[in-house]
Amino acid sequence: MRIATDGYIDLTDARHVRTPGEHGDQAEPVPEEEALAFLLSHTFPGHRRVIRPLSIEERRRIQRALWADSVSERMALVDRVWRAITEEVGPPADMATPELIQVIRCRQRTYPLYLDGRHTRVIPDRPLPEAGLTRQMVMDFDLKTA
Repeated sequence: MRIATDGYIDLTDARHVRTPGEHGDQAEPVPEEEALAFLLSHTFPGHRRVIRPLSIEERRRIQRALWADSVSERMALVDRVWRAITEEVGPPADMATPELIQVIRCRQRTYPLYLDGRHTRVIPDRPLPEAGLTRQMVMDFDLKTA
C-alpha cells in the first residue's frame, strides 16, 4: 500500500505495510481438559460420537473460539472441531428418551454423551449406568498424544 503526498491511498500497489508489534498468527493451544470441557458444554445437532482426542491445531481453534467476539464465529469454530473429531451414528431407538452413546474420560472428569432427540449433548446430572457400559462406549483421552 502506498500513500501519495496528497493523502490518497493507492490500492493498486501490491506491497503491504506491517505495523510494529507482534504478528503471531498462532494462538497458544488450550489445555486439553479445558478444551474438552468447553467443547462438550455445547449441544450439537445430529447424532455423533467422538472417535479421537483433540489435536494441537483443534485446541488452538478452541482458543480462538473462546476469544471470538460473535456467537456465529464461535459456533463455526466449535462446530468445525466437533465434526473433525466425531463420526455419525444412527438415531436412538426412542427419540423421547435420551440414549447413552459414549462416556469420555479425561483425568478425573467423566462426560457421558447422550443422543437426545435430534441432538448430541452431555447430560452431566444423570447417573451413569455401570451395568450397561461396554468397552467400546468408553473413550479415554490420552493427554500425552495430543
